[in-house]
Amino acid sequence: TLSAIMMYFTLWIAAGLELGLLLESQLLLFEDFCRKNDQSGFRTIFQIFRQFVLNLRTRTENPTEFQGEAFHEENALNKMNSNGRKMALRDSSSSRLQLAFVFWNEDTMTQMLKILLDYQLVDPRVLSRTHMRLCFMGLAAFALRERKDGKIFLKLGQDCLSHFKHLMKEGSANAKPVYFFMLAMKSPSREAFKEAIFACTEASMNHLEAMVKERYAVFLNKEGDATLANDYIASSYWLYKDWGAHAKTLQLSQQYDFLKHANGNMLKV
Repeated sequence: TLSAIMMYFTLWIAAGLELGLLLESQLLLFEDFCRKNDQSGFRTIFQIFRQFVLNLRTRTENPTEFQGEAFHEENALNKMNSNGRKMALRDSSSSRLQLAFVFWNEDTMTQMLKILLDYQLVDPRVLSRTHMRLCFMGLAAFALRERKDGKIFLKLGQDCLSHFKHLMKEGSANAKPVYFFMLAMKSPSREAFKEAIFACTEASMNHLEAMVKERYAVFLNKEGDATLANDYIASSYWLYKDWGAHAKTLQLSQQYDFLKHANGNMLKV
């Protein structure tokens, strides 16, 4: 069924599997199927997924915006009825929130969190998408903790953290890396980040490992440990590259001059 296909793509993205041409071609195939069979709701979800992948893989003026060939958010939402618009806005905002966290756009993180606050936190009907949405709602909420306008999200962050703590206690292996990553974002320290990195590595979630190593590098730079920070940035760079997030590796190479001459021998941590 289309619901099962939607879950397949959701789990692909949530697991951090490679964002390559295979994924894009499969999404296109089901977009076309939905178009021919008048399944507009599912088609919109597949379009959102494909635009998410394109924003990570290809260079755009603003990678946190959906204004591309697969999905143009404003145009698409304007054509929908109120119920369809509400559901599409939730899914689009969830994907854009993840992009905002990856590309570190605090204004977009704030905007997306404000939108997502209007929705039920845990929706048992779409657990796989709920996992991904709450993951980045929690991470973004704690990421904004030092901003004056970010204080309103602290309770949200704690609710997301509690959700993943409960899942972890119930035996969910997928919850563990998210839980420790959130803890590191909530109360940054060398020990917290190292534990989060270990959890992501253990779970083979390369995309989360790339993100937590990048955040750890930012933390280390603030502490004045630029040498170790660069090691973690280099490791993060190659993990993003393995994920297929070429637009993100381009951003990192523009932020850190030493990455312009990056090669595999730089991977130290």
